[in-house]
Amino acid sequence: MNAGLLVLRLVILVIMGMHGTQKLFGWWDGGGPAEAERFFASQGFRPPRRMGLVAGITQTAGALLIGAGFASVLGVAILAGVLTTVIALHLPNGLDGRKQGFEYELMILAGVVAIGLAGPGQWSVDHWLAVPDPAWSGTTAVVVGIVAGLAVSATRARPFDFRRARQPR
Repeated sequence: MNAGLLVLRLVILVIMGMHGTQKLFGWWDGGGPAEAERFFASQGFRPPRRMGLVAGITQTAGALLIGAGFASVLGVAILAGVLTTVIALHLPNGLDGRKQGFEYELMILAGVVAIGLAGPGQWSVDHWLAVPDPAWSGTTAVVVGIVAGLAVSATRARPFDFRRARQPR
């Protein structure tokens, strides 16, 4: 089980770390903060520049915490919140990722929830530091993250309609 948890943590580190650093530094596609600002503005988040920065920081920090298995409960809460916000954006489009659905984000959220419920495993900094892991802490982190993500989603000025945006003009 420890090897499986390590693999899951490292995959989440790579995927969410890439998304976070892309928003902060534009490392993977050259987008960076300006592209993140445009995206968040198009989704109705205000102020969009700050939201892009917050998203980049939380994605990167949550990915690093989960990847290292350090302060795992905090990492789970952070990424559960981020992924809930993203799922809420794509929810009107259904599950199908080909139609801007939320299947991809749901899969990553499932991995984050699994780590929250199982703990980071013995191959983690938390284990090496003997961080207490009460049974309720992972569940609490997941719930707090989901509630926070829903709260952030509720702050949007206007929802973006992907269906209308895809129609030819």
